[in-house]
Amino acid sequence: GNSLHKEYLSPDKSFKAVVFQRDCGATTGFSTQISLMGADRELGNSKGNIYIIDGHPDDVAPTLKWISESVILITRPLSGTEYKAESNWGWFNKIKIEYGAGGS
Repeated sequence: GNSLHKEYLSPDKSFKAVVFQRDCGATTGFSTQISLMGADRELGNSKGNIYIIDGHPDDVAPTLKWISESVILITRPLSGTEYKAESNWGWFNKIKIEYGAGGS
């Protein structure tokens, strides 16, 4: 199941980035995942659509910052240990995903 950790609304409040913990049972560890979605959508039981790493969000969750309506920064450099780390999301008016401490 998924447990919400934190939400970040886009500047125009049309999208949100959701940081959550996904736990698939007693024999699996925790993972921290991030999904982008419409602001009116609820976090379902799906896996993260842009970012997945090992560990509980209380210990490893990066902070997020919307740089603009179409760019979001995940304040964690990529290390190669991520299970998923997308660079953009969406079909129309794509949102660019940046990683690290800086921004555009």
